[in-house]
Amino acid sequence: MSLSVEEMNKQLPVANALPGEAVPYYMASGEGARYEINGQLVTVIARAADTGGIFSAAYISGGMGAESPFVSHKVEHKTLYVFDGILHVWLPGESRILTPGDAVVIPPNTPHAYRMASHYTRFLNWMTPGGGEAYYERVGTPIDSHVPPVRPGHRASLQEQAEVGAEFGITFPDVERVAPSFKHDAGLPPTQSPYFLSAGEGERLVSYQTMFTYLSRPANTGSNYFAVHTKGAKTPYIPLHFHSQHTENFLCTEGRMWLYANGREMLLTKGDFVHAPAGTIHSFALDAHNTQMVGFLTPSVFNGFFEYFNTPTDDYMYTEGGEPYMDMEGFGRAQAEMDLTVVGPPPQRRAALDIP
Repeated sequence: MSLSVEEMNKQLPVANALPGEAVPYYMASGEGARYEINGQLVTVIARAADTGGIFSAAYISGGMGAESPFVSHKVEHKTLYVFDGILHVWLPGESRILTPGDAVVIPPNTPHAYRMASHYTRFLNWMTPGGGEAYYERVGTPIDSHVPPVRPGHRASLQEQAEVGAEFGITFPDVERVAPSFKHDAGLPPTQSPYFLSAGEGERLVSYQTMFTYLSRPANTGSNYFAVHTKGAKTPYIPLHFHSQHTENFLCTEGRMWLYANGREMLLTKGDFVHAPAGTIHSFALDAHNTQMVGFLTPSVFNGFFEYFNTPTDDYMYTEGGEPYMDMEGFGRAQAEMDLTVVGPPPQRRAALDIP
């Protein structure tokens, strides 16, 4: 049974464990349910059971040459975001060589495949709605290691993968792997279609020492979610607030940041993840130079929020220095018109969560 907003306001975050219910939780980089599949390490950081059935997510890592066959998901809309190494991704009729910060957005029923092209590659596999992660549990072998195995253990045959995949609407079509194009991919399409996006590209807005970049909009995801990349200098906490209708999810990609949730404070560095369901009182602050994070917001009712107090820009980097400011008038308009309830000023006291 889901918690009310009032109950969620008081729910302390779970640390380094999949909670099995939609409550706030923190997952340090490398932690989660871990499985080996054909020499790759799949680390599940969110399941449908942990998010109220609205998304699931996993890190996939491996060594040079580790790959997947072409797959197609009947239900899930996916975003792949590269954290480490080099990843070759195929779509029908095209492919790219991706490096950290690059992404590919994949609607349902789109065949796609990948091959890792460095000695350690890691990418995030975000899936909305959740449920597809159960495939990993069925095909993979549970392991304790936090790194890919030196030598593959059990190899799942394509027939075995297809038999299990059929239960989750996953098929394995025979699609030609074309040579990669070294094109720079700079924009979002106007509709729901597969696309690559190079690091730093997307719709960009700036405010004091901070830049926000849309990696996807609701039009790109069937209104299931949208994704925003944030980078900035050291910045203080924003006002304490919560959302009643959507979930916010934070992944630190560079630097370090503080994430405050329901009275507890967590320090995030590269690869760390926080899930803040609707009703979670939260705030964040960047705590290192050029800290970067990716936020996934689902469902997509909060689309347009960043336009309320930021300015569109063609630049690719924020300006450091100057007088601190925040457009509180714009923030106030957002509170009046969007799914935003401000409950207090920025947090000051650090009651850090003791994370083992």
